[in-house]
Amino acid sequence: MAWPAPADSKTAVRRAGDRIRKKDFDQSDLDTLNRWRAAHGYIINTFQANLRTRTKNTPIPVAQRLKRAMTIIDKLQNGRALDLSSMQDIAGVRLVFPDIESLIEFRGRSHQSRAQHQLVNDPAKYDYLAAPKSSGYRGIHDIYRYKAGTLTGAKWDGLLIEIQYRTMVQHAWATAVELSDALTANRTKFSQGAPDNQRFFHLCSELLARRYEASVSCLPSASHQELVDEWTDIEQRCHFFQQLKSVGKQGGDGDLRGFVILIVQPEGELLVEPQRSYRGAIHRLLALEAEHPDWDMVLVSGDKDESLRSAFRNYFRNASEFVGLMEGAL
Repeated sequence: MAWPAPADSKTAVRRAGDRIRKKDFDQSDLDTLNRWRAAHGYIINTFQANLRTRTKNTPIPVAQRLKRAMTIIDKLQNGRALDLSSMQDIAGVRLVFPDIESLIEFRGRSHQSRAQHQLVNDPAKYDYLAAPKSSGYRGIHDIYRYKAGTLTGAKWDGLLIEIQYRTMVQHAWATAVELSDALTANRTKFSQGAPDNQRFFHLCSELLARRYEASVSCLPSASHQELVDEWTDIEQRCHFFQQLKSVGKQGGDGDLRGFVILIVQPEGELLVEPQRSYRGAIHRLLALEAEHPDWDMVLVSGDKDESLRSAFRNYFRNASEFVGLMEGAL
């Protein structure tokens, strides 16, 4: 497969990102962003192939995604990222583990592997299990810098990729947040939006951490009864949980193996477009983004249907696992 390589210097990418950040950009800057984004496909494929080998014959789903252009622009313009050329999560691979112990064990072995790729962060920096985010997010992220082992891969030397490690419980919570944001036009994922919505998911995170993982989240000093009482009060007023319970799953017709574009239209219908190659998928994605800038769409990949359905269940409107876990936690 002919993978697109970086076509612009880091200086050119940085300048384009700076103009986008200042909201003084034109189409050429967006073209630079998209070429830079597309160039990360090679390193995503390299990392996910290794991770799938290591998780073979286990229940751990591995899936990958290329960050959406609008999300990149939003990060730049809202101060969550300052430099497009050094943005760490344009490429991403996600693993979901049955429990914290298997997550920690797998990550520890990753850090001890002889792979040439460089772990950029201190291991404790993005450990949101030891120090949960104020939003209630829990999980662990690692950032790697790609180091080519062959002349073929030298074109991608230095590109960054984010590896996300979550447990099933943490992933159910994060999925519910993203689905609720889509349903209510909130930005709870980014600690923005309606206070009730944010507080509701703070409470959910704390209840789930205590019930299933013998841990705490963002509200460690509250008693269980205080958490339940406040959760009940918000739910009676806002019906966030009932809304998630009533959402019908979407199957997503089509073959979900290989490269797939998941598209959520404004009315909420999910479209699935499988693609035969990464290059073809990128061309189709860019065309769709230009034609339908208000649609929520993402380019993902997995080795089997279950991996994609599990890793990106918010696109399939599936909150059933979160609902069942919360009923137990309450």
